[in-house]
Amino acid sequence: MKKNILISTLAISLALVSCKKNDTKRMSESYSTKTEIVEKDGKIDTVTTTSAEKEVNGKKTTSISYPYKASDGSRAKATFIDDGKAKTITIEANNMKYVLDFKKATPTGELYERNTISAESSEDSLLISQGNNVIHLAKVR
Repeated sequence: MKKNILISTLAISLALVSCKKNDTKRMSESYSTKTEIVEKDGKIDTVTTTSAEKEVNGKKTTSISYPYKASDGSRAKATFIDDGKAKTITIEANNMKYVLDFKKATPTGELYERNTISAESSEDSLLISQGNNVIHLAKVR
C-alpha cells in the first residue's frame, strides 16, 4: 500500500512538472551601421550612424544614434529610442551618460527633459540646457 501511494505521488509530481507552461518569446533584431568618410578643411574624418530595430512578441523598439560635435571640438553621441510607449534620448559625452524623457514636439524638432537637464533636437543640431549653461551640438556630417 505504501509503495502504491509513493508511486502515485511520484507520477502526479512528474505530471505537474511536465505540464509546466512553455514560455517562448518571438524575437527579431536588425542592425545597420553607416560609416562615411568626410573631409573638412583638409582633415579627413569618419562619421558613423547606427540604427537598430528589435521586436519581442510584437513589441517594437527602434533606436538610432548620431554623432555630434561641439564648437570646442569635443564629441558626443545621441541615441534616440522609441519603444511605442515612451521616447527617450541618451546623450553620451566625456565619459558621462544622460537619459532624458520626451516632453513634446516643437516646430523644429523635439524637446526632452529629466531633472534639471533639457535638450531640444532638430534635424541637424542638439541644444542642451542645464540652468544657465547652454551647449550647442551640431550633427557631424
